[in-house]
Amino acid sequence: MEPYHSIPIATGLIYTVATLCIKRATTNGVGPWRTTFVSNFVIFLVAFPFWFFGEPIEDFKTLFMPLVIGTGFFFGQVLTCLGIHKGDVSLLTPLLGMKTIMVAFMVSIGLGEDLRAEVWIGAVLSAVAVLLMSGSSKVERKRALMTIAFGLGTSFSFAACDTAMQAYGSTLGFHKITAGTFTVVMAYSFLLIPFFSGSVRGISGRTWTWLLAGTSLLALQAAMMSYVFSVFGKAAVVNVIYSARGIWSVILVWAIGHWFSNDERNLGRAVLGRRLIGATLLATAIVVVMR
Repeated sequence: MEPYHSIPIATGLIYTVATLCIKRATTNGVGPWRTTFVSNFVIFLVAFPFWFFGEPIEDFKTLFMPLVIGTGFFFGQVLTCLGIHKGDVSLLTPLLGMKTIMVAFMVSIGLGEDLRAEVWIGAVLSAVAVLLMSGSSKVERKRALMTIAFGLGTSFSFAACDTAMQAYGSTLGFHKITAGTFTVVMAYSFLLIPFFSGSVRGISGRTWTWLLAGTSLLALQAAMMSYVFSVFGKAAVVNVIYSARGIWSVILVWAIGHWFSNDERNLGRAVLGRRLIGATLLATAIVVVMR
């Protein structure tokens, strides 16, 4: 098993645990904007020391690409929050699954990478799996169109970031591209403050425990994904395997979801059955691309 196989499997698990922690924190009314700000601040604390490693910066023009990637990443975060807050989550989730297909097209057309047929099959299977694992949606037309715009915009933004990291990671180096990207993201994050539902000081100690646990895990997985894109590339393959977080989600919610006040294990048989089929498709997609 190659590192670009094992790392996204691990980050998928880390991401799933992180989201469970953050969902637990949001039950106390933290809100998406404060959560995003705290998450970006923690990621910034992890990434900032990377400025002091790797090759020294000789031409500051090289920092333009981290600026672009950071801008795209933050834009994707904002669209995600808007999709959750203004749109319909059950419709948003399958749209986010389109990212695997978008990455495949971007690295194929934009970077000229010759992808194996197995990678294309895996990308499509993973997108279909996410569709099956999402909830059914009955939403008015205007809200549906808004959700579609947010969902596709989010997928495109994050897909472009992954592709750019593959394209420029080897040139800039993992340390500089990671530090630069998340420094830019943190700078943009101050724009979120006017939208907070309350002050950061107003967050209770118990909520902070869950929030810091979740955001710290998110920071770890963000650094790991940045590393694998920068060093190994393979963005299309990595994204298919990273979709294993859907499998981890089904397993962890069923096994220990109640630890996080998550009651999704009590959903009806039809929903759980659909998620099981989706998880099976994800597993198939991962096996296909790892051959």
